[in-house]
Amino acid sequence: MPTSKVRELLDNGSYEEAKEVAERALQDNPNNALLHYYAAWSCDGLSLETSAIPYYEKALELGLPDADLADAYIGLGSTYRAIGNYEKASETFNKARTAFPDNKAITVFASMALYNSQNYKEAMQLAIQIIGETSNDPDIIAYKKAILNYAHDLDAVWD
Repeated sequence: MPTSKVRELLDNGSYEEAKEVAERALQDNPNNALLHYYAAWSCDGLSLETSAIPYYEKALELGLPDADLADAYIGLGSTYRAIGNYEKASETFNKARTAFPDNKAITVFASMALYNSQNYKEAMQLAIQIIGETSNDPDIIAYKKAILNYAHDLDAVWD
């Protein structure tokens, strides 16, 4: 099956070959969401960001299993961010955060896109929240409650 072959190539970092196999397989299976996603992934691995976008978009349109959907959102959002389309990156990450609210990686990528969009406060809030929620560092853990409290309103002052 072409999808398993392409996935194996991607997992081994053989992006050029993965791209070729995926594109050939898409000629016979143009509505295979997984092949579109794998083609996008291979393009990203080859630093062909603008070529990856239509593949990501088609994969999302056709529908991916949840196991691949979160990664496809991250890939598309990161690709938009990498080419400077911060608005589309933020839109993509917002959709992803709605679909996968517990996926911390999506939130971190969303914070980067917000930063690039000059939404510094919201970007910092998300990043600080993730640090507070996920850090295993003993010094962070000691201040976890305060960090999470401050993350909600970085501009607040107390008398």
